[in-house]
Amino acid sequence: MPILENKGLSSEISAHFGKSPFFTFLKIENSEIKDLEVVESRGRHAGGVITPAEIILNHKANILICGSLGSKAVTMLKNSGLEVYSGASGTVKEALDKYIAGELSAADDNSCTEKH
Repeated sequence: MPILENKGLSSEISAHFGKSPFFTFLKIENSEIKDLEVVESRGRHAGGVITPAEIILNHKANILICGSLGSKAVTMLKNSGLEVYSGASGTVKEALDKYIAGELSAADDNSCTEKH
């Protein structure tokens, strides 16, 4: 999940995937959190050399939960086999609860709510 701050499960979800300063990676087993890792974004928007989508892929994620993201990221992630969900807001814990409850939408080419 793209996040605005490093506060574990209390971190606020970043509204836009590509501009997120951090990412939270969760390992979930039987609907329980087994591991939580926060990674600082070193993506192109933050002066790095890889895209935020590549950061997610390099961490071997299976699912991305986010507020919104652009069509290039959606295509790259889905083509790599990830399930991508948009519409998340609030904290990491709240977004995870919404995902588990089936309240988030599968991302598509129209998932980005920002003008570029």
